[in-house]
Amino acid sequence: MSDVFGSIRQISKTDKLMKIKAISAGFLMVALAACGPVKPAKTASEAPATTAAALPAGPEYDSTGVIAGLEGQAVTLDHEGASAAKLAPGRTVFQAYGDILAEAPLTPGARIAFKFHKVGEAWELTELKAR
Repeated sequence: MSDVFGSIRQISKTDKLMKIKAISAGFLMVALAACGPVKPAKTASEAPATTAAALPAGPEYDSTGVIAGLEGQAVTLDHEGASAAKLAPGRTVFQAYGDILAEAPLTPGARIAFKFHKVGEAWELTELKAR
């Protein structure tokens, strides 16, 4: 009789181990499924052309002026204009990125020389330096 109970205990231990393995495998599959599908690395030919669009596509103009204000990346300049750009003398807001602003005199009233180009309907600074 003890052999029968020993066999039953052995079977129940085996069942417990199988259940633990099955539950562990289930958790592992759920965890891997949560990671999502693997995306292949983009090759140079598949990379988006955003860097090319950021470069000036049209002509670059230059002028001189005075910094009137700065708000974020928008620089307001009182300038002499640029006839080639059909930009009349006056006050204009220009878009400027961090690399341009990092090297520029940003104090209102500072006299500056600058280069710019047109992007859509806006003006974008490509160079800004003290004069």
